[in-house]
Amino acid sequence: MPEFSDIKDCLEEIKNRYENDEKVKKKLTKYEDPIQMTFIDTNRKVLLLIERDEGIEIKDGMGDESAPVKIDFATEQVMLDLFNKELGAVKAYSDGKIKIVEGNIRNLMKLRSLMF
Repeated sequence: MPEFSDIKDCLEEIKNRYENDEKVKKKLTKYEDPIQMTFIDTNRKVLLLIERDEGIEIKDGMGDESAPVKIDFATEQVMLDLFNKELGAVKAYSDGKIKIVEGNIRNLMKLRSLMF
């Protein structure tokens, strides 16, 4: 398992999972809502544009305040810890390190395999 040392590594892994994992792609067959991730410590925004099973576009440094799914990470390190399996998503959420600002819980469960 690769070690993730930078947010860009994590974003590449999200794209890789979407493009190469049929189970992930199948879960997202009908998904098309933009996802905005904000890292509070750096005010960095990342926009994930998923076009059902047709493709994914990741826009680092760009946000969309009208995105129907918004996830805040307390720090960039939280995402690195999640991808490196040093922190679980449920623990991060219950500790307040991840906040679901907006979004349908059913859609968030679909995204779990893509991101965590």
